[in-house]
Amino acid sequence: MLHVLFAGADRQRDHTAAEGVRYCPQAKRITIKRKEMMNSMDLVSLHPNGIYQIRLPMGNPAWVNCYLIPDNGGYSVIDVGMHTETAVEMWRRASEQIGFTFEQIRSIVITHHHPDHYGLAGWLQQQSGAPVYVSSLAKRQIEGLWGENRWLVGSMLEMYRENGLPADVYAEMVQHWQGNGEQVKPHAQLTELNPGSSIVIGGEHYEVVDMPGHAAGHIGLYNKADRLLLCGDAIMPDSLPDTCFVPGGVDESPVESFLQTLKRMEAYEVELAFPGHYDPFSGFGKRLDELRELNAERQSRLLDQIRPEPVTAFEIYARSFPPAASILQLRFGFTETLSRLRWAQELKLVEPVRQDGVVLYRST
Repeated sequence: MLHVLFAGADRQRDHTAAEGVRYCPQAKRITIKRKEMMNSMDLVSLHPNGIYQIRLPMGNPAWVNCYLIPDNGGYSVIDVGMHTETAVEMWRRASEQIGFTFEQIRSIVITHHHPDHYGLAGWLQQQSGAPVYVSSLAKRQIEGLWGENRWLVGSMLEMYRENGLPADVYAEMVQHWQGNGEQVKPHAQLTELNPGSSIVIGGEHYEVVDMPGHAAGHIGLYNKADRLLLCGDAIMPDSLPDTCFVPGGVDESPVESFLQTLKRMEAYEVELAFPGHYDPFSGFGKRLDELRELNAERQSRLLDQIRPEPVTAFEIYARSFPPAASILQLRFGFTETLSRLRWAQELKLVEPVRQDGVVLYRST
């Protein structure tokens, strides 16, 4: 049963979104095309150190990566995908194609709490008996979003309301949060694995690296001997990671955290990086520089939409992003807007103004 107080539902104001924005279900055709593309892609690829890349189809991006690393006659898994019938089928196909059984899985490491990386952890733990490792911050968010009381969901919905989410979209967002718990069931028994520690996989030491920004508590695994990095969604080869704000004190400034991650990773020699989406890539140092530039461009585009006249965060989102293909995409774009507005406040480029229980923003 869902025990959540959907704060503010009875006093949600009807804020009209900016012209031509919001939620465009017709754009789902793009998602369908991406799934069709998966039919022509390999489910499994083999990389250096015997690391298997398993591509599980999703919407946008086209797939999420799970990695299988040889581990003393068995395997360790890095990220598992969302719990869907298709993902379960793909895991069974991958086991047949590679030639392993689920009982051979020694450990499961989750880079961050998002459902496309954590969702199947409980199911795979049931199949294998393996421990599931996450950071303490990721564990806190998993419990807050999908645990018994789901306390963080109420905070999220109140944040949407006070930042101008229109009443009709707010109602759909409530339904979205009420229904999205199935993609992470059954829940795994979690063991904490935090930055500064290490884990041994197949006789190789992997440093647990702090990589927040895209998600609070995001970790990566770095093999110094072979200069390999499993980086989840923290560093992406073909897109700028979302930096979405989550209330509750898990990360007060995701954009700043992302920039600190880029700076921190300069100290690591990486010959091959294994991301959560897209294919493994080299040229890691160059990619860090590119992501800084992309981040600055995205921040600049958002600041261009802010005027001396106060407007809601949702109106700024509506001016800054194309129409969303799903309520999930809208959620990510909206919470990234909130994150970037917080960063702009830190830089004293915008200031918030409260009016009738709603937060408005204006340029300074």
